[in-house]
Amino acid sequence: MKKTFPNHAMRWSEVKRPIVCLAPMDGVTNSAYRQIVRSLNRDVFLFSEFTSVDGLVQNEFLRSRMDYNPCEHPFFMQLFGNSPEKFAEASRMVEDRGIWGVDINMGCPSKKIVHSQHGSALMKDTDTACRIIESIRNACKLEVSVKTRLGWTDHKNLINFAKSLESAGASMLTIHGRTYNQAFKGQAYWEPIYELKKHLSIPLIGNGDVRDYNDGMKRLGNLDGFMIGRAAIGNPWCFQDRRKYPLPTHFQRIEVALEHFYLFRSFKKEIVAVKEFRKYLGSYVNGFRNAKEWRNRLMQCQDENSFVRCMKEIQLLEPPLALAG
Repeated sequence: MKKTFPNHAMRWSEVKRPIVCLAPMDGVTNSAYRQIVRSLNRDVFLFSEFTSVDGLVQNEFLRSRMDYNPCEHPFFMQLFGNSPEKFAEASRMVEDRGIWGVDINMGCPSKKIVHSQHGSALMKDTDTACRIIESIRNACKLEVSVKTRLGWTDHKNLINFAKSLESAGASMLTIHGRTYNQAFKGQAYWEPIYELKKHLSIPLIGNGDVRDYNDGMKRLGNLDGFMIGRAAIGNPWCFQDRRKYPLPTHFQRIEVALEHFYLFRSFKKEIVAVKEFRKYLGSYVNGFRNAKEWRNRLMQCQDENSFVRCMKEIQLLEPPLALAG
């Protein structure tokens, strides 16, 4: 895809507050879902799936993750790895595709990722973390942001680590309110993030346990924005302000779910699309009168025709009422 948007047009420091983001999630925030989220939320910032710089540079198939529809802007590529040289090469590829910026993952707690010195492991290697940022800055004109965590076992080094990233050239930080040791267990702790904001001049985004837009606004405090992750899977309405937009009806949920499936199917083989789309179904039918039965039936579908028939049956049989908040 040729460059379709001027990368230099956006600076995180100039973006209107609050900055509201769809979190990068592997296997979830692909182009199909980003387009669905964008169709309902004009101002949300979208991030790609969690993507390896080594894979992006070496694997032609993985480069398809840089493909996008122009409607997805503002859109950012999230990359992980530990080689400043590979990050530089990958960022030039990202820039050539017309993507707005690079987001560096320094927070993934997966043991496989950390064992390879990627993701959360970079919190323990400030020198490499900073050299990665500097390498991207020297290689291209893209905005460079970082997504990380409170720390390894606690948040004692958070301020020092974050200030080092800022000094290296990071133009925005997102902090997930859990440590590496917590992974996704327990509750996210936002107090250290609020404290960190007092020590930075760049935008700071909070992440962790945000249920929807209104919940994010309650948590915002002195931060510049918030990011919604797991609560957004199969729930593109979570970014809407409930004071301005009504909850979707059952009928509307199925309409959007089918639109999402057809987009998803355009990128995948039939059996792969049907199986991989299951991750979104729980939320799409959440709150329906017979949700458990419908989910079980949908999970058993093995082809596109049976899946679409089942979805349309749900649409006809379920009452066209707005779901409870």
